Amino acid sequence: MKVMITGGGTGGHIYPALSIAERIKREYKGVEILYMGAKLGMEKDIVPKAGIAFRQIDVAPLNKKISPKTIKALGVLIKGLFQAKREIKRFKPDLIIGTGGYVAGPIVLIGALMGIPTVIHEQNAFPGMTNKILSRFVDRILVTFEEAKLHFKHKEKVVFTGLPVLESFHTVSRDYARQRLGIANDEFVLMTVGGSNGALKLNQVMMETYAALVDYPKIKVFHVSGNRYFESINEKIKTGQYTVGKNFKLISFMKEMPVYLNAVDLVISRAGASTINEIIAAKTPAIVIPSPNVANNHQFYNAKVVDRNGMGIIIKEEDLNTELMQHMILDFYEAPSKLEIMRSNCDKIEHIKPLDAIVNEIALLLKEHEI
Repeated sequence: MKVMITGGGTGGHIYPALSIAERIKREYKGVEILYMGAKLGMEKDIVPKAGIAFRQIDVAPLNKKISPKTIKALGVLIKGLFQAKREIKRFKPDLIIGTGGYVAGPIVLIGALMGIPTVIHEQNAFPGMTNKILSRFVDRILVTFEEAKLHFKHKEKVVFTGLPVLESFHTVSRDYARQRLGIANDEFVLMTVGGSNGALKLNQVMMETYAALVDYPKIKVFHVSGNRYFESINEKIKTGQYTVGKNFKLISFMKEMPVYLNAVDLVISRAGASTINEIIAAKTPAIVIPSPNVANNHQFYNAKVVDRNGMGIIIKEEDLNTELMQHMILDFYEAPSKLEIMRSNCDKIEHIKPLDAIVNEIALLLKEHEI
């Protein structure tokens, strides 16, 4: 059997695709997998390192407003459609799976029009444009949040599966994680995460906030800046612009998220779908600041899942400031019982095994097509 998987642009599209690919390898011995990505996407660096065959096509984001840039992007899209058809005819997949991002559009659309069984996975509570368009043509629409079902017209195709996250988010114990990171029992630990690429305002406000909390010796901080902001923040720490003290650790990119997320008392983060599901899996109380720079404001809809179930608090970026964050952190620091309530509320979310649900739907689809 041959499976073509596509998705890219951000880690939120790429890592679920890789999780699905690895599970398919275990379920179907001898399966051949090809990952289709964008020539300029971050997937071109991530996927080959995972040991999965990778090829690429040209894609560009389409702006709803007519402009020279939009016309150029339309030309790139048409080129990408022809490239997609060529790659599909060359590989001859039995199944195509898309996890979102612009690159998924041409691959999944052409595959569906050629009569190949197709599946899309939507990570966000409010679907992205690519998946909303593709939903008309595909065989299955797998969703991370129950709320996403409301935004698809073809309800009969929609199946709630959840989002694949590493098993260690569920299994790493809080005691082990804190011991692993050298955290004392009486320390109050915070972590800031700004998404795959970091977040400018979140970095600025939180660095000023942590400088203001330097006189609290029991507060420990892990700040994940994102690669593009790491050097500038580190320089400001060295020059004394940010006086953050010895209990502060600056991290460019988080490679051990299951350990850190299970260890901390409170995470302050963006609201990407992967991040939200990792927070839920680790049962970590959260303050979430949805990015205003994403299509259809989908991070706000993701964040509402945390807020509605009492697992965290939403702050709009326009309201984000040092005084507010200092006040909220100290409120939790002085009343930790509030965090325990938020932690226990994580159990309100229906916990299913997403990869089990996804491969089950794939098996049913393949059976329908006698593959």
